[in-house]
Amino acid sequence: MSCKEFLDFHREKLVSIISKIVKQDIMYLLGESLYRRRSESIFCPEAPTSQHAGDYFLLIVVQDLGDKESYQWQDEIEQQCSSVVTVTTIVLKTSAFQQWVKEGHPFAAAVRNAAPPIFENSNIIFDELETGKNDWAAASAYQFYKQGLNMSKEFLARAELFKMRKQYSIAAFMLHQSAEQSLRTILKIGTGYHCSTHNLGRLIKYASMVSYQLPDVFPRDSDKDKHYFKLLQKAYSDTRYTEDYNINIQELLCLMGKVNTLIELLDNMEKSSINAVA
Repeated sequence: MSCKEFLDFHREKLVSIISKIVKQDIMYLLGESLYRRRSESIFCPEAPTSQHAGDYFLLIVVQDLGDKESYQWQDEIEQQCSSVVTVTTIVLKTSAFQQWVKEGHPFAAAVRNAAPPIFENSNIIFDELETGKNDWAAASAYQFYKQGLNMSKEFLARAELFKMRKQYSIAAFMLHQSAEQSLRTILKIGTGYHCSTHNLGRLIKYASMVSYQLPDVFPRDSDKDKHYFKLLQKAYSDTRYTEDYNINIQELLCLMGKVNTLIELLDNMEKSSINAVA
């Protein structure tokens, strides 16, 4: 089944599920994760490679957030849709997205120009895209990039300092800050979208739309992989608010290597990625 066929197969179910949760005006397909499989043996040396889409990135533009924050809607939608297919969502209020379109915001412009709509409310009307009005010019984008890169490196340096002092929990907190800063910068530079969450899992999903290598930095296929990621994720709050957070030097060194890889990915972002959102 091709990616388009796979999406068409689930489109009606996804629209139905999401429409029962929140009143949406429009839903865009931002991307999909493609998985390839090839089986080969002495009996079948020339087997073809099969491909399927395993999950989707969706932008859901809703009339009203009600008494919930965007991240709460995102979590609920993703949980409910998981029975059909894995989705990663961005939920925005219609009025905010319309304003972005009017201002020529880079994220809104990219969506309106390239993202296919999966669902549309016939009553929703968007202004024509404006060009040259947003203040996210190449110069400011590059400045944001340099600032994010610098902060990521500084947090890593502080983690190294606390490691030397054998303050491993504090070092882990600094690693979380470094990873968060790196991922947020990659996301904003690559898409124009700013996400203020401290949830590294969500940031990795979003930023993987820009950098395909990210899921491989923090794989969660084995119990060991999950353990390391959980240590870093919990370092944001548990190192400050609980007394049972523990991390040893071997675990800390492993996480330092992973966070350093994130910084290298950010450091190696081509200038074209920055210009893309300007």
